[in-house]
Formats: sequence, structure tokens, C-alpha cells
Amino acid sequence: MKRNKIIIPVSISLLAFGCNAPKLSSVKEIKPLPDAYEAKMPIDSNNVARLHFSDFFQDPDLIALINKVLTNNLDNKIASERIKIATAYLEARQGALLPSVTAGLRASGTHYGKHTMEGVGNFDTNLSPNIDNSQQIPTFITPDYWLGLSASWEIDLWGKLNSLKGAAMERFLATQQGKDLLNAALVTHTATLYYELVMLDKEVSILNQNIKLQEKALEVVKIHKEVGRATELAVQQFDAQLSNTKASLYSIKQEIVATENKLLELTGSYTGAIKRGASIDTRSIQYLAQHGNPNQLLEYRPDIRMSYHELAASHADAKAARAAFFPSLTIGAFAGFNSFNAEKLFNPTSIAYQLIGGLTAPVFQKRQLKAGFKVATAEQEIAFLNYQKTVNGAFQEVKTLLSYIANNQQILTEKRKEVSALDKGLHVSQDLYVNAYATYLEIIAAQKSKINAEMDLIKTERNHVNILIQLYKALGGGAVGS
Repeated sequence: MKRNKIIIPVSISLLAFGCNAPKLSSVKEIKPLPDAYEAKMPIDSNNVARLHFSDFFQDPDLIALINKVLTNNLDNKIASERIKIATAYLEARQGALLPSVTAGLRASGTHYGKHTMEGVGNFDTNLSPNIDNSQQIPTFITPDYWLGLSASWEIDLWGKLNSLKGAAMERFLATQQGKDLLNAALVTHTATLYYELVMLDKEVSILNQNIKLQEKALEVVKIHKEVGRATELAVQQFDAQLSNTKASLYSIKQEIVATENKLLELTGSYTGAIKRGASIDTRSIQYLAQHGNPNQLLEYRPDIRMSYHELAASHADAKAARAAFFPSLTIGAFAGFNSFNAEKLFNPTSIAYQLIGGLTAPVFQKRQLKAGFKVATAEQEIAFLNYQKTVNGAFQEVKTLLSYIANNQQILTEKRKEVSALDKGLHVSQDLYVNAYATYLEIIAAQKSKINAEMDLIKTERNHVNILIQLYKALGGGAVGS
């Protein structure tokens, strides 16, 4: 009864130390997203981002290249290893909820002095008539043998260990989303470089066509020089323009080599050829511009989901930091064979076991605990602000890309008209020159304008495709694992 009278007040005192633990911050909600990116856009309920990237990029050569990149890219493999690290941390946190059991084998020999408690006790024990010879304790060197199991278990009274496990789980999920974000970036980068090659091939084709036209024009002006209808200056001007066009062709061929090497690097290859088509079909990508609603960003974009899991992890960290203010209950036990006589070690009479329990509460560590809680609370606020920032940035990114698409469509229309008009003008100028109604300078100007307009059209088409690819990524990047 006396022991109970002591234990109960002590337990109450220990529990009281946790009563002044700080309160947790309330969970905040981000500002709700609009129903549509623009007021004139219809609200769409289609799950656009659930589609596989092959639903958007239907070029078989591009799909094969993307699959190769996702399989062999070194950054992607590094991300997979980071997921393994996060998995190991999660398993460690899950294991903390279970008892810790260790097996041990110990042997020692100790000489106790005559004026020590152990030395006097062993001497008196050997003089006792209640023990037999096997129980005699060697006094010069007293051996001690132990073989058995020991266990300890912290009872998660206040949910601290569960909170730490929850934080590890959320960070594990955030790591997975980081890999999804990398996959989306790889798909986007691969598609951008692939279509860059297609556009460069088109530029090569355009320059080759213009080189043929300029060679014919050079032949004509040379004939006119022979009959006295043109000067050497005209011949040199046409020849110079032809050389300039050929130089541009070599420059583009070098860009092709550099772009191919970038794609080989993405695939983890040293050498190889990049197989590609001759045209770009944007119909499937264009689907993104007419479908999808802002709330899908929260569900599909890896960077938003990663920020969300980091936010959830910070909440769990704050709960664990608060739970540290409360007393902890630990249960320990051991069982095994213990003897000072090696011959009797595995005798049933040498079996020893113990069960202990302890309740501890922080007393003089409150300042450190408060500092840890303040840090966890501030990190919780930072995680929330980062989440809000990520959502806001994602929304504005899509909104900007949709605006680019609308304006770029108009630019494409006008550029195509310009190319058509200049092409007709070039043929007219050639006819006029043959009939002596135009000078060679007018033909040179017409040829130069035509090349510039065609190259500008290619540039505009390249920008349009890149915007659509970026929109694919901005709306969630699609699914890459299905």
C-alpha cells in the first residue's frame, strides 16, 4: 500500500508536466480555384490528365523514343533509387511502433575486493549451509555467463510514433510524385527535341528548294550577261545570295546533330540514329486546349501533389513535436540463461527473466522541446505557403499558355498568307525580269523575302508545338506508368 501511495502521486505529477504543451495550429485551406481558366471557357468535367502520353503524341517514332528515355534515362534511375531511400525511412518508422528484440551472448570474469559489497556477499554465500557444491561462487575470479533475449517497447500513448510514421509516409509519397514530375519533364523535353528535329528537317527541305531556285536564277542571269542584258555585278549578287543560303543550310545541319546528341543523352546512349517522321500532327495535343478544368490541377499535377504531401508531413511533424511534451511509457523485458557456472548455464535452474516498466516525462528539457515545436510550426506554415504558391503558379501557367495558343493561331494564319503571297511574288518577279520589266535586285529581294517568311513560318509552327507540349505538362503531364 505504501508503494502505491508513492507511485500514484508521482504518476500524476509526471502527467501534469504534459498539460502545458503548446496547442497545434489549425489546418488551413488554400484559396479555391476558379471553375474555368477564362470566363468564356465552358466548365469541363473530363479527366484529361488520366490519359497516357501516347494519347497526346500519336507519332509512333516519338512514342518509341519516349519509352526508351523513360526506361534508360540516368536521372530517372537516380529518382528510382531515391524512392528506395524513402521506402527505407518509412520502414524504419513503422518498425519503431513494434517492440525491439535483441539476442545476446555475454561472458565476463570479475575479481571483487574483500571490502566490496559483492566480495563480502560472495564470501558469505559460500559459508551458507543452504547451498550445495554446485552453487559455490568462485571468489578469486567470479565468472558471469549470459545467453538470452532482451526486448524494449515504447508504448505510443500520445501518438508521437504514429505521427512520425505518418510524416515518413507523406514524404515517401512526395518522393514518388517527384519521380512523376521528372517523368513528365522527360516526356516534355523529349517531345520538344523530337519536334525540333522535325522542324529542322523542314528548314533543310525549304533551303534545298530555295537553293535550286537560286541556282536556276543564277543560270538565267549568266545567260543574260552573255547577251548583254545583265552585268557582272548582277551575277555576283545572285552568286553571293546562293552562298549565303548554302551557309545557312550547313548551320541548320549542325543544329540537327546537336539536337540528336541531346536526345541520345536522354536515352543514356553514346551513339545511334533518331528515327523521326516528316510532319507534326497537333490534333491530339490541341485537345488539351479545349478540355480540362482548373481543379484537375490539384488532382493530377505532380508538383502540386508533392507540395500537398510535404504539407501533410509537416502537420505530422508538428503533432510529433507536441507529443514529445507528454510522458513516455517504456516496457522492457529479458529472458535467458544466466550463471556463474559454465556447466550449469543451460540448466533449467539458470533461467532468468525480468519485466520492467518505466514512465518518464521531460522536466528540464522544456526549452529544447518548445524550440523544436516552434520550428515544426514554422515549417508547417512554410509548407502551406509553398503549396498555395505551387497551386497559384500552376493555374497562371496554364492560363498563360492558353492565351499563347489563341494568339499563336492568328500568327500562323497570317504567316501562311505571307508565305503564299511572297511565293507568288517571286514567280511574278522572275517573269518580269525575263521580259525586262524588273531588275535583278527585285528578284534577289523577292527570294530573300520568301526565305525569311518561310523560316519565320517554321519558327511560328515550332513555337506553337512547344506551347502545346508545355500545356500537356502544365495540365498534369499525363500518366506515364500505365
